[in-house]
Amino acid sequence: MNFKQFLPKSLVASFRFFPVEPKYYIRRKYLRLKVLLVGNPRTVMGFNRLTKLPSLNLSSLAANVDEGLAEIRIADLVLKQKKSETHLQKIVRNFKPDLVGFTAMSFQFYRALELIRLVKNISPESKNLLGGYHATADGENIMNSRDGDGIDYLIDGEGEIPFNQLLQALSGKRELSEVAGLVYRSGGKVIKNERAGLLPPEQLKIPDRAARIYKKGFHIMGEPADVIETSRGCVFDCNFCSIRHMYGKSFRKFSNERILADLEDAKRFGAKSIFITDDNITIDGKRLIRLCEDIIHAKLNMHFAVQASVRGFKKNPDLAEMMARAGTRLVFLGIENASDNALEYMQKSNQLTSADTEEVVKSLKKYGIIVVGGFIFGYPEDNRETLMDNFRFAKKIGVDIQLFNILTPHLKTELREDLLTQNMITNIDDYSKYNHYASNVKTNHLTCDELYQIRNKLDARYPVESGAIFRLFRAYPAFFSGLMMKMILQEPKNWINFTTGFLRK
Repeated sequence: MNFKQFLPKSLVASFRFFPVEPKYYIRRKYLRLKVLLVGNPRTVMGFNRLTKLPSLNLSSLAANVDEGLAEIRIADLVLKQKKSETHLQKIVRNFKPDLVGFTAMSFQFYRALELIRLVKNISPESKNLLGGYHATADGENIMNSRDGDGIDYLIDGEGEIPFNQLLQALSGKRELSEVAGLVYRSGGKVIKNERAGLLPPEQLKIPDRAARIYKKGFHIMGEPADVIETSRGCVFDCNFCSIRHMYGKSFRKFSNERILADLEDAKRFGAKSIFITDDNITIDGKRLIRLCEDIIHAKLNMHFAVQASVRGFKKNPDLAEMMARAGTRLVFLGIENASDNALEYMQKSNQLTSADTEEVVKSLKKYGIIVVGGFIFGYPEDNRETLMDNFRFAKKIGVDIQLFNILTPHLKTELREDLLTQNMITNIDDYSKYNHYASNVKTNHLTCDELYQIRNKLDARYPVESGAIFRLFRAYPAFFSGLMMKMILQEPKNWINFTTGFLRK
């Protein structure tokens, strides 16, 4: 097996691992472009305490650029949240990039704009690029509005092909009009080029981790961590899902050889725990079982956290055991709602029922896997009692970490169109609140504020009242002991709310 084809160029070019011709270093010395890629410092509320992860999409962009075309550095500002502006200023002044690229989900968009304006102020000659889901969903509007004043280029859709082509264009090797998926200005008008086709997985090199400026500090529950993907896309029709606008209704699988090479590379950079970003890793259960077997055979001794579906485990009864044997310690399960009627509204009733969920959670916990249960509150018929039903259901089945999200009307989703028709959206365009935690909708029975307040009370009650906090302490004693002390010393009010939430019924 030739693993070399899957490795990032920076690693292939290292004398430590592979012999390289001296001319490579001559090329590196005279690079034409300097490129800085910036990971957004804003994270989903709550997750910042449990994990800090690098940006997989940025390291994938860096890895899939033509050799010798650019010197690329990645600043994952998730590690520098308190002083992100200071750190970015220092990097820009020292590195003097020709192009600075940013990525953002909708709730990160305004934070990205702040950083883009910062770069423009201290380095007016640098060009700014924005990519990610929000840019894909609203690119032309952004470039035509005041929000787009500091943005020179925007990428619509999957980024590896357009990013490489943009660097070629900036190097004089092609025209901007030939860069797939590029949104830019020309002659006073906003131009949007046609998207590129989706890349075949075998053409994607593994992430360039060597390009990261910050290499230590990423973790999952205190264990050094990194991020990989084993597939892209999803084939289901959930009406609240935003990812289909990025990848379409598709499912592309990486080869097991490529995945193992990626894991080996992450391990060389110090990772002991891996978050797998696949939208739904259990779509093809038999394929996942084979991958687990290969991971076991490779003796990687790593831990895994994944996103999965109830349907995937239901269709493959042996999957939970195999995943546990391969090192899976945490599964985010899209439970969504205890009500089968709510599941039908979300267009998920063909994927699971509440009975299926109970059976699958029991199976995962049998093999010692921590279950993160994702629930969605705020569908049109939700009321106080249906929210309590979900709370009781989560306790009954033994969810270890509850995510009581509120329905978010993401751009370009069927859900948004339906809620607009029903006049249920209370926040149309303040995307900073599109983080699944804030309330942006009302129901037929609850105001936006009532929905938010009830969810907050249930969130506060759950960890202690369900016993979940004690299960987590047993699983990660050192990490949660440290987290507890940090909260007592630095966030006493949050600690009081966290430990006394079960009293507020």
